[in-house]
Amino acid sequence: MAVLTTGLIENNPVSGIRPSSTLTVRLRNKDLMNAVVQIRGFYLKGTAKIEYVLDSITLAPGRVVDTHHYAQFDALEFRFITSSDEVEVLAWGKNDVGNMTVSYHVVPVEIIPPGMEANEQMDTVSADRIYVANSSSNNVSVIERKTNALITSVTVGTRPKAVGVNPVTNRIYVTNQGSNNVSVIDGLTHVVLATILVGVSPEELNIDSKTNRIYVTNHGSNNVSVISGRTHTVIATL
Repeated sequence: MAVLTTGLIENNPVSGIRPSSTLTVRLRNKDLMNAVVQIRGFYLKGTAKIEYVLDSITLAPGRVVDTHHYAQFDALEFRFITSSDEVEVLAWGKNDVGNMTVSYHVVPVEIIPPGMEANEQMDTVSADRIYVANSSSNNVSVIERKTNALITSVTVGTRPKAVGVNPVTNRIYVTNQGSNNVSVIDGLTHVVLATILVGVSPEELNIDSKTNRIYVTNHGSNNVSVISGRTHTVIATL
């Protein structure tokens, strides 16, 4: 598995023309097995990064896929989570007539200097599973870590955002930004056990496995919901 980023791309207009109006991403699977790649795109608004692209693509061995994304922002960043280290990711900008204007370096997240970007929550990797939230299809992909094979897709709420795992209880928690709730998935059966109503537009979550409590940040209502992992209920709002 690899987590890659373009870093912060400055795309301010020069004489009224931006260097890039479209960002093209090329994915190439060099592995002998299927690979899954999640693409996340953000633009900068003040000091906040706003997600506007969230997609997941499955690549057969040897397959090459190009995706094209709107890029007319002053600053933007793209991140990629690959189930295999053998996936090559390239990115470049194009102008209004479709000509390449600039090639962007795609590097592992860990080598980006601290302070250059906000700490975005990644999708979750357990001991033998990778869980990928798919916002456009309202489900979570469960991937076998050793083989990169897709085990199943679990339907959750609207616009799933973040995924977290409690390794003690083997429960997976998914924030659903569009339906204002959290889905609880059984890690053994891949069945949704509960759907918990929280605040408005839940995004990040943190799990305290010692207390079996889940803390959900609600971006739209500016508060935090505290969930009991035992009863699957909200026990406090902070």
